[in-house]
Amino acid sequence: MVAQEFLCITQNGVSVSYDPIDSHAATHFDDTPQLKELVIEVLTTSTLVADREAFDIDLGRVVGTTDVVTVDTSDEIVYAVRKNRDDNEYVPFTKSRPAEPSSWVTVSLDKQPDGHYILFSAWIGRYDDPPFPGTEYETPESRPYWTEHAFVWGSQVIKPGTETTTCPW
Repeated sequence: MVAQEFLCITQNGVSVSYDPIDSHAATHFDDTPQLKELVIEVLTTSTLVADREAFDIDLGRVVGTTDVVTVDTSDEIVYAVRKNRDDNEYVPFTKSRPAEPSSWVTVSLDKQPDGHYILFSAWIGRYDDPPFPGTEYETPESRPYWTEHAFVWGSQVIKPGTETTTCPW
């Protein structure tokens, strides 16, 4: 297991760390270099108390582009598994739309028994997408949402050999 790397201290004095190699946060930091500093900005002004924290904050300025965009039947859609994800977690990608500017940053953290938090994931964009279809976390909203939304192709590293044009769910 990789040692956790310290990230910052929250507004209420709680330590936050993350796995710099195998976490969802690490892949998003690699994909979006400015994201780590934006997450630190968000967390140092936030109060964390719950066992699981997941929220988005509007920073009031464009901070980058969101990887998830609205799609329709005119889009060229492919499915693939992203790096550091379960092998069955196929997500849609559009090859025909660009990323869109966003002022929002989302963070997802888990409280540890000693009281500190581990950053599980973070991204530029809203925290409004349901879990992916075909996973154990799928909800009734998953398929309708992910039929009308997709990641922008090239915005995330995918596992080699997982790309398909056939919807896996």
